[in-house]
Amino acid sequence: MPHIDNFIADLLLSIKAIKIQPRNPFVWANGWNSPIYCDNNKINSSPHLRDLIKLELATTIAENFPDCEVIAGVAPNAIAMGVLVADELGIPFVFVHQHPKDHGLENMIEGDLKIRKKVVVIDDQVNVGIHTMTAINAIKKSGCKVQGLVSIFDFELKEAQERFSTAEVKYIPLCTLSTLLQHAAQIDYIEPSEAKIIKQWQKSPAKWGREG
Repeated sequence: MPHIDNFIADLLLSIKAIKIQPRNPFVWANGWNSPIYCDNNKINSSPHLRDLIKLELATTIAENFPDCEVIAGVAPNAIAMGVLVADELGIPFVFVHQHPKDHGLENMIEGDLKIRKKVVVIDDQVNVGIHTMTAINAIKKSGCKVQGLVSIFDFELKEAQERFSTAEVKYIPLCTLSTLLQHAAQIDYIEPSEAKIIKQWQKSPAKWGREG
């Protein structure tokens, strides 16, 4: 499908998985103020979009990591999509907690991940990359090779880019913030002034909205 990133951007906006509120900012879990919020859990409630995203992620993995042996989803939000992608590719699936469980087997990686397997990590979205890197490092520590990372949406924040570069992890998102803003402007979903605000936030998200 041509221009799949624009198509996905359009669908994410249409189901309100991406919400843009420059004048009424969201507060992220890390305490940052943000003019934009991504809730990709909405994808799971849309059969058409869910199937499209599954196929695009599976195709991306097959083309870029053809000898991938295991799909690993970053818990909790990438579990559902990760299972669908692994099923499409016909390979095993595991998921990774942010911390070892405090009960039972105290697992951090759930599932049967055998040593020396080639793994591709799936995350639903990437902002600063801390949670994603936690999963990547846990998989490496288990004795497996992380071939790469794919996600549905990428905020294109430099913090994540630096983390993945340092870890030498190949990263491929289906849709980026740049593409989303460009498409949103083309269909008059946002005003040019709103796009400008989001781009300013993107340059320094930790400080945005806290001046003065």
